[in-house]
Amino acid sequence: MSEEKKDAILKRGVLIEFDFAVMPGHQMMLEVCKEQFAKEGLKIDQVIMARYMAGKSFVAGLSALCRAQEITSFEVSDMAASCNELFAEKIKANLKKVPAGFKDFIKAVTDKGMKVVIFSISDSEAIREAFADIPEESLGISEDLTSSFCFTSWEGWRRFARKNSLHERLCVSVCGSGLSVKGALTSGLSVIVKDNEMVDYQDISGYDKQIKEFDVGVVDEVARLLHLAG
Repeated sequence: MSEEKKDAILKRGVLIEFDFAVMPGHQMMLEVCKEQFAKEGLKIDQVIMARYMAGKSFVAGLSALCRAQEITSFEVSDMAASCNELFAEKIKANLKKVPAGFKDFIKAVTDKGMKVVIFSISDSEAIREAFADIPEESLGISEDLTSSFCFTSWEGWRRFARKNSLHERLCVSVCGSGLSVKGALTSGLSVIVKDNEMVDYQDISGYDKQIKEFDVGVVDEVARLLHLAG
């Protein structure tokens, strides 16, 4: 079978970095870290988070921050796990605040025959319930248990595609940061990036479309990137 015929029958998809492109995850994570780090005498703010944590695993970033502030009184892996757990709870507690435009967007995507994959550190069943009106066969929910701090690596994008029986080169990614954009591009995905002032210092070059909000109009861009008619 030719490559063109294979492409014709392979499912197209949209992979969505839910915690950081839909939810205000960077701000939520900063709030969690401020509270937890303070118990050990560590200081963090938006600038410190960018300087020491961005682009690293949680453990590596936290280790760098501890060295800079000369704090050695706790196990960084335990702190990272604790913060991730609290972050997951915060995402879950705010699911009712998902923008209405996002729900319209994913419904329009699935109406065009594409599969939507939402991945999040939070509870997959709670997210499934939040989008109960989308048919299960059209919506994949994956729990993101990666160690990257507030971004998705190229391995992550590829894994979420393949786990949901999609090929990454036939998918559009929806990213919430420049670091996630780079990961998606490296994996061969098309890229839509959502504006996020918390990470506006990051390089988002290479994206296909930049958006401020989700709406059904974004679906036309998705269809164009995946060469779908109508």
